[in-house]
Amino acid sequence: MNTDQLPHLTIIAPSPLYPPLSGGSAHVVHAVRELRQHYAVRLYVLADDPTTVTWGPLEAWCVETRAFAPTPHRGISLDPPAVHLAYSADLLAHLAEVWTASPPDVVQCEFTVTAQYAPLARRFGAVVVCTAHNVATLAQVRRARLQSGLKLRARRWLGAISLAVYEWRALRRCDLVITHSAADAAVLRRWLPRIRSDYVPSGIDLATWPVCRDPNAADEVLFVGNYLHPPNAEGALWLARQVWPLVRRQRPAARLTLAGRGPTATIQALAADDIRVPGTVADLHDLYRASSVVVAPIFWGSGVRIKIIEALACGLPLVATPLAAEGIDLMHETSALFAAEPATFAAAIIRLLDDAALRQRLGDAGRTIIERDYDWRNIGARLAQVYAEVRGKQK
Repeated sequence: MNTDQLPHLTIIAPSPLYPPLSGGSAHVVHAVRELRQHYAVRLYVLADDPTTVTWGPLEAWCVETRAFAPTPHRGISLDPPAVHLAYSADLLAHLAEVWTASPPDVVQCEFTVTAQYAPLARRFGAVVVCTAHNVATLAQVRRARLQSGLKLRARRWLGAISLAVYEWRALRRCDLVITHSAADAAVLRRWLPRIRSDYVPSGIDLATWPVCRDPNAADEVLFVGNYLHPPNAEGALWLARQVWPLVRRQRPAARLTLAGRGPTATIQALAADDIRVPGTVADLHDLYRASSVVVAPIFWGSGVRIKIIEALACGLPLVATPLAAEGIDLMHETSALFAAEPATFAAAIIRLLDDAALRQRLGDAGRTIIERDYDWRNIGARLAQVYAEVRGKQK
């Protein structure tokens, strides 16, 4: 594609994107694929060792792809550690050089930690968009409320305050904040009423996620998550320790699989005859095909969980805590089963294992919602439309 006549879009991400091993990285890869039809895209990422970064198709989709090492933090700062890890003096210098020669039309900052680059982008006249994959302040407030122990709870609240000070300052410098759930957008409008905050869902490429539910699958229960993300690790431990013994009591042949990147030593220690911990699985289709029920026991965080969208696209029935499904238009008993206590969560799993017709009904309903709301072809068009609106207002 000839990009000479296209407006310029710069995307900044705090970590390598390919292969996309998390919902956030998958979102950015899809966004690049779709937005390159409307923009000449430059993509920059932060990496501890830039020489090891692989780009896959991103290199062909972008006019430039480069990785930069974070600059070690020195001195005293109230900003959260994640913000320091997303700062690179070399990246700032490169941006200034490239933008002096060819000013960007839009700068897209992935995750709120990269909104720190907004002031430089505004200096070059760009429309600045921050994709708030999650609202970190909201996630930490929820975590602090759940924390037991006075000392640890105080630490969590201090962390939430630090994030709030940074996010409220940084996001005010953006022209648009994109969230992946309506709940996150509502929170930002309440906290920062003067900024424009739009809900544009994340999603999947439906062509690569066909229905693969097997009505004759054994009593296999599946949880998929990135265990480097604390809500997933905590949810897996709760599931294995408090819920699974209740399920096994009634379904002794049932098996639980805790799949996903970076299982901690504590999670690996859960492995037993009835609990599998396979780690990273490059292609999840076979796991979904072999499973009867997918579960999502998440108690804090924000944003939308792509693994739930993938499971629903495969036509699998879901048992989840209400917060896990936040941002996805699911209804209890109609398109999923919700539970937040060990006994009710276990009962929901057993109910689905016992009832093939219910599994099919909920699975079909979930797939319909994904087809309606979470296909990246439609999401890409919506992003391009929103960007055009904001650019039009800036002229």
